[in-house]
Amino acid sequence: MSDDYSEGIWDHLEELTSRLRHIVYALLIVMLIVMSLPSDLSKIWQLNFTDYSFMVTDLMQLLQSALLPEGVTLIAFNWLDSFYIYFVISFAISFIICLPYIAYQIYKFIAPAIYENEKRVLFTFVTLFVLLFLLGVVYAYFVLVPATFTVLYKFVYQTNVMPFYSVKDFFELISFGLFGSGLFYTFPLVLYLLVQVDLLSVDDLKSMRRHIFVALSFFTAIITPDPTPVSMLLMTIPFYILYELTILILGQLMKNKPDKVLEEGIVAAEEFLARKQQIG
Repeated sequence: MSDDYSEGIWDHLEELTSRLRHIVYALLIVMLIVMSLPSDLSKIWQLNFTDYSFMVTDLMQLLQSALLPEGVTLIAFNWLDSFYIYFVISFAISFIICLPYIAYQIYKFIAPAIYENEKRVLFTFVTLFVLLFLLGVVYAYFVLVPATFTVLYKFVYQTNVMPFYSVKDFFELISFGLFGSGLFYTFPLVLYLLVQVDLLSVDDLKSMRRHIFVALSFFTAIITPDPTPVSMLLMTIPFYILYELTILILGQLMKNKPDKVLEEGIVAAEEFLARKQQIG
C-alpha cells in the first residue's frame, strides 16, 4: 500500500470524524434547548419563570390525550421512567430539527466523490425516502397506533383486568409504531435499487406477489402486539397497495432503460469484428 493511498484514507477518516463531531455537537446543543423550552415561549423574553411548564411535558400529555383509550391509567413503575420518556422525546424532536444539518454534513462528505448526475439521483432518493417515511409515520399516528391501543384495551377489558399500563411501555409502543411504520414504507426504494442493479426484475416482482403477501402477513403478525388480525391487516393492506404501485412505476421506468445484456453483446461483437479485421 502506497504512502499516498494511506494518507488519503486518513484524510477521509479525519474529515468524517470532524463532520460526525459537528453533528453530535449540534444535537447536544439543540437537545438542551428543547429540554429547557417552556410551553409558553413568551415567558423567555419576559423573564417570567412562574408556573414554568416544559414544552416536552405538554407534548407527552398531548400524545396521551390523542392516543390513549378512555378509561386507561398510566403509571410509572420506576423513578426514572418519566425522565427516560422526556429524554427520548427531546432527542427525537432535536433529531428532526437537526436533520437538514445532518443531511448537509453527509452530503458535503460524499459530494467530492460523486458526479453531477449522481448528485441529482441522490437528492431524488433522499426526498422520496423522507416522503415515504413521513407517509408511514402519519398513517401509524392516525390509524395504526390508535387502532392497536383500542383493540388491546378491549381485549384487556374482557378479561376483567384493571387497565393500568406502564407509561414507559405506552410511549415505547408509540415510538416503535411510528418509527417502524415509517421504515416499513420506505421498502419500495429498496426494490427500486434492487431492480436498478439487476438483482431483481419487474417480472420477478410480479411473480413474487403471492409470496410477498404471505411473508408480509407473517412478519406483521409477529411485530404487531395486537393478538387480533386488526393491526396486521391495517399494516399489510396499505403496504401491499404500495407494492403494486411500485411495480407499475418500475414497469414504466424500465421501459426506457437499455438492455445491458444486449449492450454487452453488441460491444463483444464489435470487439470480435475489430480483431478479425486486424488478423485479416
